[in-house]
Amino acid sequence: MAAVVPRLHFSISRVGVPYLISIRMSSTFSSSKTKVHPTSLSSFNANHAHYDKYRPTHYQPAIDALVSHLALPNNAKVIDLASGTGKFTALLKEFNFDLSAVEISDGMLETFRSKLPNIPAYKGSSYEIPFPDSSLDAIFIAQAFHWFADISAIAEFHRVLKPGTGKLAMIWNYEPEIEHNSPWQLKVAELCWAYDVDLPQFRRMNWGDVFATKEAAKLFKTPLEVEKKYWSYKTPPEAVFPLWETKSYITALDDAEKAQLKEKIEKIIAQESQDCLDENGMLDLKMGVYYTWTTSKEQGIVNQGI
Repeated sequence: MAAVVPRLHFSISRVGVPYLISIRMSSTFSSSKTKVHPTSLSSFNANHAHYDKYRPTHYQPAIDALVSHLALPNNAKVIDLASGTGKFTALLKEFNFDLSAVEISDGMLETFRSKLPNIPAYKGSSYEIPFPDSSLDAIFIAQAFHWFADISAIAEFHRVLKPGTGKLAMIWNYEPEIEHNSPWQLKVAELCWAYDVDLPQFRRMNWGDVFATKEAAKLFKTPLEVEKKYWSYKTPPEAVFPLWETKSYITALDDAEKAQLKEKIEKIIAQESQDCLDENGMLDLKMGVYYTWTTSKEQGIVNQGI
């Protein structure tokens, strides 16, 4: 363990009108001040089915360790925020949680509800979470916090979490460090990263800067707790490009650019990964998993001019 640095469509059957009014009146920040990142929204609306098919799941030992660190009560009320198609939510439902999902993308919600019809899924964002003040035991965020790593989101998390005990937990799969990776996989990654100019990304690690601010320190215990693990999964060679195609900056390319990138990736795989194929012709895709957590403080005041 180490230290590091829209409009809501809400079910009245689960939360009554007085709660809905409380949400609107007590939010520290209005939606007019902070908006969902447009690239993330357009990308995930466009590629939700592709995302669900090709993105890997999460490493179960890492999830087990993260949940253990949080020490949540039985039947804890938790949400998977920015739940996407429900890859992480599906793993959380194996725990004894009162579980719901919150997602801003209509496309992602469409896939989520078709896969996990028994888990309540609400449209909402990190800036407008459709739950009342001090109502949640935990917020889980998988593969997403880098899109909204700002004090407005942090203040909204603090609003809905139970003061003093509410947990914020974030987890990412990522391209692992050189010593934990394969040479062909790193070449493919570097080729794709060249298209990523200025979008928020986990790998740049600047998403953690917000927790180094005085404003965030008033709301959550800092520095964050962090652990990393390494794992791998089997994939056919032809699935490598579609996996990268789910990245927002690759989704945004035109068809000609995608075709050129696909050809380059397939060339790397053909030339450099043959020794990595198993007896079934499958590649061992190396992954890192990074997870971090913190606790909501009893009280917090954030400058509304931030």
